[in-house]
Amino acid sequence: MADGNPPFELQEFERLLNKPNSDATGFASFFNSGEIWVTRVPARLDVMGGIADYSGANVCEAVLGRGVLLALQARTDRTLRIRTMHAGMKALPVETRIPLEYFQSGDGLAGYGDVRALCQANPLASWAAYIGGSIFTMLKEEPVKLPYGFSLLLLSAVPMNVGIGSSAAVEIGTLTCLDAYLGLKLSPARISRLGQMAENHVVGAPCGIMDQTAITSGQQGCLTHILCRPGEVKGEVPIPPGTGFVGINSMVRHSVAGSPYSDTRIGAFMGKRIINDLRAKTGRGALDYLTELSAEQFNQEYAAALPEEIVGSKFLAQHKTHDDPVTKISPDATYRVAGPARHPVEENERVLKFMDALRAAKKGDEKPLITAGECMYGAHESYVKNCHLSTEEVDFLVDAVRQRGAKSGLYGAKITGGGTGGTVAVFGKLDALAKHVPEIATEYSRRVGVMPDIFEGTSPGAVEFGARRYAFGATGWQRHIV
Repeated sequence: MADGNPPFELQEFERLLNKPNSDATGFASFFNSGEIWVTRVPARLDVMGGIADYSGANVCEAVLGRGVLLALQARTDRTLRIRTMHAGMKALPVETRIPLEYFQSGDGLAGYGDVRALCQANPLASWAAYIGGSIFTMLKEEPVKLPYGFSLLLLSAVPMNVGIGSSAAVEIGTLTCLDAYLGLKLSPARISRLGQMAENHVVGAPCGIMDQTAITSGQQGCLTHILCRPGEVKGEVPIPPGTGFVGINSMVRHSVAGSPYSDTRIGAFMGKRIINDLRAKTGRGALDYLTELSAEQFNQEYAAALPEEIVGSKFLAQHKTHDDPVTKISPDATYRVAGPARHPVEENERVLKFMDALRAAKKGDEKPLITAGECMYGAHESYVKNCHLSTEEVDFLVDAVRQRGAKSGLYGAKITGGGTGGTVAVFGKLDALAKHVPEIATEYSRRVGVMPDIFEGTSPGAVEFGARRYAFGATGWQRHIV
């Protein structure tokens, strides 16, 4: 990618990098004159698919205009020095250090559980799990040895825990930066998988691979179609001319490591296990993914056999396991099963219908746009009724879009990602989004007491952006595209 119009984070990085040594607001105290390797990853907007990813669904994702930048410089000791900063605003940086010896156990590498415990031991430094965990995962899974450590800078233009894939962006930014520096040339699919492993095994969040794949392989100006079995990019979906997608932050923080998301995932895997046990009795093969079933098959053959809810101990006594390696059933907890299992099956079909509608959109014909918007509303209703993963605040934002409707140029809205707060995706005409989204945000601010963030624009995914190498010479820092 050429840098004729570099992303905001790159511009901000270069501004701070080129400050004189006497200016303490720059990077003189963090980087020396050695080479610096830089990657930049966008945030993502979950347009359709969301939590159906771990059930093997098709999903449709957008890359946003803001993201995170990772900068790496080699050290002469065995320390990872990690600093995180907000881009474009005056805020205190946060820093921690991880001795590489903390990743060792005896003559080999420690286990994932050991590194997770290390990152969680000090709550003030738990954010470092996303960077340190990604580095450890690469060491664990690839034939890589690090004789020395790094200074790593995270420069972020997006808030965390608002449902736009910020955690995945940090992971993929770290991995692509290390990949470029070491010259590994890992495939996009492998980088995405390593990012998911870091989040599953070190951060401890049972996410699917949707976020990591979307921001790794997404392309500016398009939606990315991913089949999550486990993470195959099927192609790009054009955004109909004159339309676009924006996100409104509900300001309700969400976490895929939290109980509602985890319990919904457990319920979906319980449902799959019950269905597979029924299939085994009739000589049919086991499903690898729930979304191998059509909605008609699910409702006609299996829905009646799934309990609305079940106690963990009862499920384990009847079925032994739910076959999910990244979540654990609590014997005393009660899990919803029928709704969480139904959601991905029906969502998978909504996603396909949504993408077909966008592809069919012709200038002057609003019917496909309205159809696509109805798919988004349907997805949101399923989050509410089947998964119980919405909130009153999020519902308010979706309803505000629905009330204005297609007559105002707004076609659809839905909760995104792991739910329970986070960001609402809105689809509409560009002029309608420019007019109505700020109005909705103002209305919402009166309800919650703070003006919500609006996420818009588009920018390159990690692969499309590539890497940059900075070398210091007689005229200062010079950027080189890798």
